[in-house]
Amino acid sequence: LVEMARAMLKEAGLAQSFWAEALNTAVYIVNRSPTQALDGSTPHHALFGQHAHLGHLRVFGCRAYVQVAQRRKLEDRTRPCIL
Repeated sequence: LVEMARAMLKEAGLAQSFWAEALNTAVYIVNRSPTQALDGSTPHHALFGQHAHLGHLRVFGCRAYVQVAQRRKLEDRTRPCIL
């Protein structure tokens, strides 16, 4: 998991201060990936009995925008973030 998190941080060009988010994402991905220990099934399927929906996954560290709720008339409606 640590190697996977390190690779994601390097690929995204992010600082090591994002290590917790990278490790959390690595665990999430591993739990939804097939494994030989479960005969090609995923840990998520083995635990919950249903296949995980993966349509919400995005590239780690990609640019995202969050909507600003409190703003003045001519201010930006969004601000850039890292997903």
